Amino acid sequence: MKWWPITRRNADLERELQSDLELEEEEQKERGLPTEEARYAARRALGNTALIREQTYEAWGWAPFERLWQDVRFAFRKLHRSPGFTLTAVLLLALGIGASTTVFSILDSR
Repeated sequence: MKWWPITRRNADLERELQSDLELEEEEQKERGLPTEEARYAARRALGNTALIREQTYEAWGWAPFERLWQDVRFAFRKLHRSPGFTLTAVLLLALGIGASTTVFSILDSR
């Protein structure tokens, strides 16, 4: 889902995470740590940025829809790669739906 508000919010989130890292790094430098150690200490203090991103996406409410869209795209890719299986599955589903509809129609008419 590449809608412009989502991409703008993603960019805002990236800027905010980067800003938080820089602020924490400055605080670590003020405590007397060398630059490289301050950078590592800032990353440890902030925590796992990938987890923060995932939690933020969950809070925004679009994550379930994005996962569903990814699953649908993955399913279509897999079905496209094996046309024989796809044809068999579609025919069996059509046969099953048609048979159950026929049986229920006959039973319901009596």
